[in-house]
Amino acid sequence: SLSTAVCHNCFRHQANLHRCAQCKFAHYCDRTCQTACWSEHKKECAAVRNRGSAPSENVRLAARMLWRIQKDTGIVSDSQLTSVDELLDHVTDLTDEDRVELQIDVHNFMDYWPKSARQHPVEYVSHIFGIRGLQAVGVGLFPNLCLVNHDCWPNCTVILNHGNQSALNPALHSKRSYVDFLNVSTERQRILKKQYHFNCTCQHCSQHIKDDLMMAAKDVDGNKPSAQLIKEVTASSEEYLDKVARLCRECLATQETVLADTHLFKLSLQSTASEVLSYTHAFAEAA
Repeated sequence: SLSTAVCHNCFRHQANLHRCAQCKFAHYCDRTCQTACWSEHKKECAAVRNRGSAPSENVRLAARMLWRIQKDTGIVSDSQLTSVDELLDHVTDLTDEDRVELQIDVHNFMDYWPKSARQHPVEYVSHIFGIRGLQAVGVGLFPNLCLVNHDCWPNCTVILNHGNQSALNPALHSKRSYVDFLNVSTERQRILKKQYHFNCTCQHCSQHIKDDLMMAAKDVDGNKPSAQLIKEVTASSEEYLDKVARLCRECLATQETVLADTHLFKLSLQSTASEVLSYTHAFAEAA
């Protein structure tokens, strides 16, 4: 679990992290990181102790957001351009399956949220859960970045540097890609619709730019393989990606108690596995 392998303050992977003696959930590099994080962790520490265990990351994020809103009235710094309350949620766009998950999250939040704290109506808690687009490496909400629109051919990128985010090329009309460009337009549109609830009509999706290159067949002296053969090889390629991921898992398991985290072959396998798993959208395992 990342919660025990990553410092809760600086987000660095470290061996032999120090565990919070009170909640026994948060982990830190050292006393310096623990002290620096205390203002953020204080309320969560008490809530985890009261509950007996930490809830899901979704519930923890929602609680942290509400604690921060109560503390800073929704605006954390002068550089924040919008408040959480002004962000659009997608509760009405959720599928029946996602709506059930939302109800479970809200129920678990109500059970986790301290009874002595200011209570929030179910509708507002649902709004908090409804505005988030979760990625697997970590969970966070950055209101300023929510103002940057999507484009499959972006003119800026986002860098997360131990919890601090910045967008390169901060032009007024900056656009970033919400999804991996290494997909054909129909797949990108499907992912964007499922996760962000909008239909992408950018030039690359509307005109299917580079889709033919991404699915191109080998041309040898003007001769191309048949459509049936292309279909078969494409399908087998997807199967081989799954096999590569499985082999990486097996090899990493044998390395776990033998090779140090700094061993070249262990790092190489982790890199390969992360690439394959990310491409197949198994983001949680890739992290």
